[in-house]
Amino acid sequence: MTKLNCPFCYNTIRRRSELHFMCRGRPTGARPACQPELDQVRSNLTGFKEATLPTFEAVSENLMLPFTKAHCPKCGGETTTRACSHCHTRLPMEFGLDASPMVAMVGARGTGKTVYLTVLSNELQKPKIRSEFAATVRPIGEGQDGFGAQDQWVRESIHQVYEDRKLFSTTAQAVDGRKAPIVLEWRGRHNRRFVLRKFRTNYLSFYDTAGEDLTADDVTFKLHYLRAADYLILLLDPFQLPEVQRLLRLPPAALLHVREGKPPIDVLARVTEALKQGDHWNGRHITVPVAVAFAKMDAFNQHLPETHPLRARRRTLGGYDEKTGRIIHEEMKSLLHEWGGDEIDAHLSGHYRSYQYFAVSALGAEPDYENYLVNPRGVRPDRVEEPLLWLMHKGGLVPRAAS
Repeated sequence: MTKLNCPFCYNTIRRRSELHFMCRGRPTGARPACQPELDQVRSNLTGFKEATLPTFEAVSENLMLPFTKAHCPKCGGETTTRACSHCHTRLPMEFGLDASPMVAMVGARGTGKTVYLTVLSNELQKPKIRSEFAATVRPIGEGQDGFGAQDQWVRESIHQVYEDRKLFSTTAQAVDGRKAPIVLEWRGRHNRRFVLRKFRTNYLSFYDTAGEDLTADDVTFKLHYLRAADYLILLLDPFQLPEVQRLLRLPPAALLHVREGKPPIDVLARVTEALKQGDHWNGRHITVPVAVAFAKMDAFNQHLPETHPLRARRRTLGGYDEKTGRIIHEEMKSLLHEWGGDEIDAHLSGHYRSYQYFAVSALGAEPDYENYLVNPRGVRPDRVEEPLLWLMHKGGLVPRAAS
């Protein structure tokens, strides 16, 4: 089985049979029903402090066959609900049948990670993705035991940005390295022939990291999720580069977080050091693929001609467009050097085996930075899905687009 981590606590699960079952509180016979109570193990690993029904390890009577249901040893009730054997968080029924990659998203304060993740979640759920990849994407949720908390967060955040047109303030810091991730279910057709199952279900776990979590070594090295990540999206704010500030003449409100935050190279260096402490470091390079996405690129439209590849070049649909991706990478690399960010490029090329540059805009137009409001014209995202498609293509989860 492909490397599998719990999407909530990031601990490794060697095989699906290791998963626990969760009691549903429906007993049979004379024993009383189990009642929800605080699970201290789950609280310690995830920070979730609400009462939940107990989980338990079940042993199959036939070790040669997988088992899909079990009886609670306390109340005797039957259950098919699975849970992580480490943190005891309820898991979707199909978890473990296919790869469920963990995507870490990092960046300095004010980069716009929460807005980007909200817009990305919404764009992935639109019909264009469904028709392009024959896939459905949705936040996992609904049900008891906090299972719907992520689904609710995604929907409320999308409503805030798209309908209320309000932006977020700063992202809350992790408490002892623990924060709730956003988990999306991607269910689509197999791209390979001669497979037994026509569809496969992948669970994408995103972790939105506040820049403050990366400003102190004693905190950075506690971020367990970073070393468990299968993929990394590094969101960089070009506004933090002095040459860009001189070029764009940004309003003071747009530079508020820039002055308070750490330079991109500092955040990148801390991420690199954290990754070196885990299995992603082979002694020469960091092996986890890194999509380096430059945010807020709509601000440069007035400085780039309409024929410039960043404005005129669009990806071919049907998968990840490698040709267009390489063109965008080279153009962003060139701009990065023009902006005085050559140290970033040198660090990436010297430490990472696989990385690629992307130009994205979650909002598509300049917001009201002072009042945290979306542009009156609404949200018009550009290229937000491309970093994820590249990573999913690297992992064999989406095909390559036809040339």
